[in-house]
Amino acid sequence: MEGRPSASAPAPPADGAAAVPEAGREAGASGAGRLPAFSPPVGEEAAGRLETLYRLLRERRHLGLTGFRSPEALVERYFGDALALRPHLPAAGPCLDIGSGAGTPALPLAVAAGGGDWLLLEPRRRAAAFLESAIEDLGLASRIRVLRLHFKDYLNQEEAPEYLGRVAAVTLRAVRLKKVEWRGLAAGLRLSAVVIWPTSEAGRERADLPEGLFEEERRPAERGIVWRGTPRVAASEGAAANGSPR
Repeated sequence: MEGRPSASAPAPPADGAAAVPEAGREAGASGAGRLPAFSPPVGEEAAGRLETLYRLLRERRHLGLTGFRSPEALVERYFGDALALRPHLPAAGPCLDIGSGAGTPALPLAVAAGGGDWLLLEPRRRAAAFLESAIEDLGLASRIRVLRLHFKDYLNQEEAPEYLGRVAAVTLRAVRLKKVEWRGLAAGLRLSAVVIWPTSEAGRERADLPEGLFEEERRPAERGIVWRGTPRVAASEGAAANGSPR
């Protein structure tokens, strides 16, 4: 596991294409440079926070939190691929990220979107500790929180039914949900919620995702596809079908 534009920013590309750095790979081989300007751009405050996040990841690379072995890969895969998901993100939250890892796509998206609450689920102690520390350093603790839980365990939390029923978007990346988790997710979400999952055609076919839970859409991306799913059954109906009143 690995582990959201300002009001004046141009409209993001509709096809979910990757956010492209405008000015080359300023990060450089040493990782000591600055992030490039992503297109479409983010606001000045968000850009500063993304720079801080990049610095934190480089400073703590010895922890092995990401699989990106070079600064260029970190820029393109951690930041670029995450920011490319902006067109798929609803205008308002809250948002849930499952299996957050070192924070992609959740942290870049939360920074770039500029508002809305986020809940990040990450069961691994080291990765969750990094997320908590990074969120504090980014000044975003008032609207982003971390729970050290697998999604299957979160479903048993007292807050889960109410929170899932309000969620506008769910993101996940490089995390394999089991059938019972997909069912719990689909049953808990409102009909207008969207699940955003950057993957590949092969990854979607391998997923343990029962048929009929979501209206599915697959959009091409620079690497693979962006899978979008919206629940086919309203949260209250899904909960009743599972024998758990909302």
